[in-house]
Amino acid sequence: MGSEDTIYVAVGGVEESELTLLWVLHNLKPRKVCILHVHQPSKMISSMYGVDGNLAEIIFDQQQIRGLEEVGKDMMNRILDEYLLFCSQAGVSAIRLHIQMDDVAKGIVELIRRHNIKKLVMGAAADEHFSEGMWLMSEKAQYVNENAPFSCQIWFICRDHLVHTRFETAQSSNAPSPSGSSYLTSSTEAAGIFGSTVSEEREESECEIELYDVLHSGEEGSSNDQLFDRLEQALKEAESSNQKAFEESDRRVKAEMNATRAMRQAKMLERLYNECKRENETALAKQNESLENIKRLREEELSVSREQNSILESRVANLESRMKQLEDELSSAVEQLQVSLKERDELQIELENSHKVIEELLRKQAEETSSTHMDQFNLDQLSVSEIHDATLDQLEICQKEKDELLVELENTRRINEELLRKQSEDTSNSHLQQPFIEFSLSEIEEATEDFDQLYKIAEGARGSVYYKCALRHTEVVIKVLGRNSFQDSNEFLQEVDDLIKLRHPNLVNLIGACPEKRALVYEYVPNGSLEDHLNSRNDMPPLSWQSRMHIATQLCSTLMFLHSGKLVHGNLKPGNILLDDNFGCKLSDFGSCRAFSLVENSSNMTESSNPNPYLDPDFRNSRRVSHSLDLYPFGIIVLQLLSGRSTQGIAESAQSELLNGGNLSSFLDSSAGNWPHQVAQLTHLAIRCCDINRSRRPDLASDVLKVLETMKPSIASIAYAPESNEDSEPPSYFLCPILQAVMSDPHVAADGYTYEATALQDWLADHDTSPMTNLRLPNLNLIPNFPLRSAIQQWQEKR
Repeated sequence: MGSEDTIYVAVGGVEESELTLLWVLHNLKPRKVCILHVHQPSKMISSMYGVDGNLAEIIFDQQQIRGLEEVGKDMMNRILDEYLLFCSQAGVSAIRLHIQMDDVAKGIVELIRRHNIKKLVMGAAADEHFSEGMWLMSEKAQYVNENAPFSCQIWFICRDHLVHTRFETAQSSNAPSPSGSSYLTSSTEAAGIFGSTVSEEREESECEIELYDVLHSGEEGSSNDQLFDRLEQALKEAESSNQKAFEESDRRVKAEMNATRAMRQAKMLERLYNECKRENETALAKQNESLENIKRLREEELSVSREQNSILESRVANLESRMKQLEDELSSAVEQLQVSLKERDELQIELENSHKVIEELLRKQAEETSSTHMDQFNLDQLSVSEIHDATLDQLEICQKEKDELLVELENTRRINEELLRKQSEDTSNSHLQQPFIEFSLSEIEEATEDFDQLYKIAEGARGSVYYKCALRHTEVVIKVLGRNSFQDSNEFLQEVDDLIKLRHPNLVNLIGACPEKRALVYEYVPNGSLEDHLNSRNDMPPLSWQSRMHIATQLCSTLMFLHSGKLVHGNLKPGNILLDDNFGCKLSDFGSCRAFSLVENSSNMTESSNPNPYLDPDFRNSRRVSHSLDLYPFGIIVLQLLSGRSTQGIAESAQSELLNGGNLSSFLDSSAGNWPHQVAQLTHLAIRCCDINRSRRPDLASDVLKVLETMKPSIASIAYAPESNEDSEPPSYFLCPILQAVMSDPHVAADGYTYEATALQDWLADHDTSPMTNLRLPNLNLIPNFPLRSAIQQWQEKR
């Protein structure tokens, strides 16, 4: 029966034996376990048998003795069944083996010999705490260690810790006991064991003396009836005590079993929780790794596509340039050929005319000679050489007159070209050199009827008020600074001077100012603000995704223009983004003093005040003014254009949608139409703009504008649908940013914007920067925008 694959585990007390069994399952990982137990009979019955067998038969009859023995065996079977159930729940096959003996140590040794047990695990010191370097602290463990067959390997466990291992050898491998006794390891231990032994013997002796007194007291003075009455009473008391002890023992066994079961379930639940936690962490790590791989692949594909697109654009530009050069050369050759043919024809005509003149002169001279019979001139004397010389003289005179005419024509052509070039330059710089008008206070009061409330359209920060009126037959908006403004008169004049120099197609034009009233006069933008359209005020229809991306592109380029001049807008929000009739972007409420006023204003904010959702949190904490101050609100505005939602938690919602598989259908505003695939990358950049750490925010030129430009061809390729009104205004993307007029030959420059070819060539003759962003152009190549040219032609035909 002693298979080498079977681990035998000696069990006794519930708590210590359970720890021993747990150690076996966790460390030895057996395929099969045998629960080994030595059952001790009741000490009371054993002692009574030992004194007088007849006395036991007098006090307890055989049925009662067997009942007590059955109670003990039933308790033993319950405990062993609990251990078998524990092993079954752990997935280990288990059987049980027990023997009845008074001495547990001898019983264990006997079972080892009978069943040829090869591997045994038992407790080392059930009543002691584990400590480093401890020895076998119980007599039971020492006895088994010294008397068990050498063929059996034994592990001694104390409180889930291995104390000693006796290996299988031909000779004893046990370490010598620290003392001379084979059972006692120290004088203190010996005293403890001796005391417990004397106590047990004293209890047994007292029991025997009590019974003996009962018997002898009956012989001396009482009759047999009294003796049996007293014995019967003693028997009843013994039965009652035995019943109480049995019930108490049964309750204790049940309580220990329930506690053991609860502890086992708690450990199993803990183990299951740890396994589930590890599985979830592994799955999450794999998912994150998969997302990173997908992201890396997409970035690599995007990088490759960008490189290929750049190469193709460069090739197309080179081919277009070469084709244009060849066309110019061919055109020049054709023109030169035509000029040569024309000159040849003219010379041929002049030659024929000269011959006719000479012939006519000769004819007249002959007639005169024949009629007058005069010999003053003899025609025969005119030789052929003289006629030829006269003809050449006439041709030279004609050629000289022709050269003089050509020189005069060339001078006239140069003068016309110079006049046209100057006119083109004046037209191209018209938006940069608009006249500035200084209005009088009386003129403004007359236009607003002394600032009547009927002309008031809005109120701004620090008490500023906006009025809409007509000044000099032009619709304008007058911004009157309030008394709470941080500017004095000198600062006001300085800002006016800065605004006069700051001109851009997507900035609201400053027409003039009134220093007396500290009022600024701007152009009127008729289509409201971006905030009005996002909130659908006055029943405004939703913006298409093309219009939204067009606004985002123009806003990005305008911020790049401001930042290139070391300027910061400082108050970017949808209410300050005005839209013209074609939904072109016009940025307002900017100035050189804006950021400094924000610093002073933000220092007065309290925790109870409502924070500005477009104000950079980094600026609110550090008070540092930089270009990053405009990146945070730009990211919020782009997310609003994409989703049509309010600012509350918009960045977190977008981030959550990207993490949940990258499906943005529930985040994007469906009323804008079918969004292009580049919208996911734009959403990611907008979230980066909203990063609390400004060092992690993207760059407008190298990151954001590139993505917006990939979406721009889709916008430009959509033909404009004119209204029924023949005088409808053209779309803003039909207009040249330099000339502010409809383009006839649109070309795309290296900054990604489309211009009229002649206007941009004139610009590049004196500049190497972009007219829109004021940044240096990587190259001066121009690419024809054929889709936009076709759309402009269709629009012009339908007018």
